[in-house]
Amino acid sequence: MYCNNCGAYLPDGTKYCKNCGTDTELAAQPAKAQYQPEYSAPQQHSGPYPQATPQYSGTQPFTPPPTHYHKRKEPALAVILSWFVMLGSGHIYAGKPGKGIGLFFGAVACIGVTYGGFFILIDWYYNFGLAIALMAIGGIGAVVIALYAHIDAYRTANKYNLFLQTHGRPPTSSDNW
Repeated sequence: MYCNNCGAYLPDGTKYCKNCGTDTELAAQPAKAQYQPEYSAPQQHSGPYPQATPQYSGTQPFTPPPTHYHKRKEPALAVILSWFVMLGSGHIYAGKPGKGIGLFFGAVACIGVTYGGFFILIDWYYNFGLAIALMAIGGIGAVVIALYAHIDAYRTANKYNLFLQTHGRPPTSSDNW
């Protein structure tokens, strides 16, 4: 039984509602075994537009479409930005700005070492071998960082897209991606 006053469930034979205190003999109805939604037949559409057919098949749970759309990151664009705009800009575009800025300053440091070796070479007070070693190390380091940045920009854009596809939202700094 259910109380007609407040709708609380009442075990059979209850005299007063334990929720509101109403006399159950005056305000009681038999309890339904299980809630069953009422079904009404589909209505025929008579307007100028055809009636939409339902797309829910009943085999999978219905998920509403997203309220906003997040754009994918193009991996090729990340590489192009990394090559032609600034080293690290592909990472900034692909959602890893800290990594992009770190790669940029790493390459700048390697170039600084190269120029330092060049200036040591010009100044006759320092060792010629040290100057050549610094130029080689700085130049090789800058090339290695640049190649890594271009390849990793492509991979980072793909990781961003994979996270977006699997989670339905763009990754944040707290996500491990």
